[in-house]
Amino acid sequence: MWKQVLDSLPEHVFNFTRKAMMNQLPTLHNLKLWNCSPSNLCPKCGVDQTNKHVLSNCSSPNALAQYTKRHNTVLELIAKWIVPHMKPNQTLFCDLRVPGTKQVCDLFNGPRPDLAIVSPLRIVVGELTVCHETNMQQSREYKLNKYSNLGAATSSEFKSRGVLVHTTEVSTLGFVAAESNFFKMGMIPAFDPFLIKELGRAAVLASKSIYCNR
Repeated sequence: MWKQVLDSLPEHVFNFTRKAMMNQLPTLHNLKLWNCSPSNLCPKCGVDQTNKHVLSNCSSPNALAQYTKRHNTVLELIAKWIVPHMKPNQTLFCDLRVPGTKQVCDLFNGPRPDLAIVSPLRIVVGELTVCHETNMQQSREYKLNKYSNLGAATSSEFKSRGVLVHTTEVSTLGFVAAESNFFKMGMIPAFDPFLIKELGRAAVLASKSIYCNR
């Protein structure tokens, strides 16, 4: 499916993705290695400007805003897909304003996970991370640890329900990894091929934009 996503992209985006996978983008890190730049340092934050740095690790406000926009684009696609796949007695809470959902801030006091499927017996949280390909497992473990005590923050209206936390990772170049138990416990079907391709496409296009605005 990932190859199908790449084959559907414009040639310049396909070439960007191929070079990014090979760590061959002309970042300042590579340009210095190639004797084409006197510096390898990111002009926005002063850190070595590698592929990974540009696509997911720059700490400048501008880069962080672009990472958030990419994350929210992917999250919106997921939330819009989940809404029609839920059962009548379920409600989707989301950290974005998406038709057919409620605000996740009404579900928890303080923490704001990306989305949660609420049924009469449980709350199934789906936490999204858009991360570099080399950080997918690390990102999953970080999020599970971050929300390990999320049940304690449940608002009084939903206190009787158990809270289960699961993660979905979408990489900067469009690979998708979602926990099977999220679908099982949330009582929804697994992401279909069309959505997986859309998630990959959205991530790649956003990453290309981030690279162009580095």
